[in-house]
Amino acid sequence: MEPLTYQDFTLKAHLRDRAGVEERLRALGFAYIGLDEQRDTYFEISPGKLKLRQGTIENLVTHYERVADKAAEKTVVYVYDLNPSPQQIADLYARHTVVGVVEKSRRIYRLGNVKIHLDTTADAAEFLEIEVFDHTNQQPAQELEAKCHQVRESLGVGSGDLLPTGYFTA
Repeated sequence: MEPLTYQDFTLKAHLRDRAGVEERLRALGFAYIGLDEQRDTYFEISPGKLKLRQGTIENLVTHYERVADKAAEKTVVYVYDLNPSPQQIADLYARHTVVGVVEKSRRIYRLGNVKIHLDTTADAAEFLEIEVFDHTNQQPAQELEAKCHQVRESLGVGSGDLLPTGYFTA
């Protein structure tokens, strides 16, 4: 399977001070995109994860795997289809076994090629995700990873709060 010309580095962490992080995001110039009520359905696949996201802002089908690279994770993307059709969704359920579902409320912020997600899961746990991306595969991976850590430090997120691999592990 050949990866797409898409790369990103991602950090996930426990969110300890939502109000403080949101204040820092505004001070840094991040734009608030909105509140996305998301349902992520994960399907059995190898390698990586196959996810159907159904949200009030973001809707997609993606097949990806995350590879640890220091404290950040590099995402290798095989499929990234925005706004899947009802037929694409039906095909997912027909061809793959569901292995899990994660429901969350996601506050989305963006500045250039950096997205920040402030998530609250169904069990009221709060998380922060930093995603630094390049959809053209033109930026050096080291620059993307460095920017990911720079944003983490700017938001006051300690390395002890970092989480590997996300909320759903299959």
